[in-house]
Amino acid sequence: MELRQLQCFVAVAEELHFRKAGERLGLSQPALSDRISALEHELGFALFFRTTRQVSLTQAGSEFLRDAKRILADIDKSVSKARHTADSGLRTLRVSGVDEAISMLLPPALMEFRKRHPSVHVDILEISSSDYHTQELANHRTDIAFVRKPPEEEYLKADLLYQQGAVVVLPSSSELAGRDTLSAADIRDHPIVGFPKHARPILHDLHWSSYRAHGWQPDIACEVIDKSTMLQLVAHGVGIGLAPAWIRALAPAHLSCIPYQTDGESIELYIARRAAENSKMVDEFVDVVKEVSSGLHPVGAGQ
Repeated sequence: MELRQLQCFVAVAEELHFRKAGERLGLSQPALSDRISALEHELGFALFFRTTRQVSLTQAGSEFLRDAKRILADIDKSVSKARHTADSGLRTLRVSGVDEAISMLLPPALMEFRKRHPSVHVDILEISSSDYHTQELANHRTDIAFVRKPPEEEYLKADLLYQQGAVVVLPSSSELAGRDTLSAADIRDHPIVGFPKHARPILHDLHWSSYRAHGWQPDIACEVIDKSTMLQLVAHGVGIGLAPAWIRALAPAHLSCIPYQTDGESIELYIARRAAENSKMVDEFVDVVKEVSSGLHPVGAGQ
């Protein structure tokens, strides 16, 4: 069933005259009659009684008319709302991203954005996997995504917000806590609270690559997905952890975060969106995030 068929039916039902309804719709009388006949055939019942002098609704046609008018009115209302949204830029923004962005960068960015656009509602989705957020963006289920690596898809674009290094998280009572930096050799004999590759691929690879460079195998005490869980396990002496430098903001006072030496590798944060079909509001939100992030982490600055 097509929208145009419903419009034709309502016109004939209101005019009760095929010629007048056709003039109203810009259709010839035979073309309009064919559309009504096709609709009746699809529905499986007659909508009109037709004689050479009169057109009237059947009982089924009267019932169907009420619903057809409601459907067309709902569609008009939806189109009007969407057009107003497109023209004014008012909408709900759907934002997704990795934990650092959602917990550390988004709050100040959201506060600044709401000063400028208090009517805009923001939906937030937090999951650790960058690949998941990229897929949500590609599938139009989110409008903005904070990810660890730029998407490879041509129809998506991303801007680097900042870079940071990794830190070793350990109890402040550890003999290593007083060091300025730590290397793989320094922590080689310590059990590790690690992250599985499927959940934290960048951290996982950063850790393992630094060991493989020396032909070593890390002593993995356990693997977790959530960084707060890692902090708790480290605090209870299960092992030491490796995390992005921003974890300092979450680490309790009895834990130390010592910069971890790598071969120039860093952990990056990008803001991504679709290359086309974006509203003005998406662009404005990205601009606000860039302003806020530049004050927190200048691009290229190691942490």
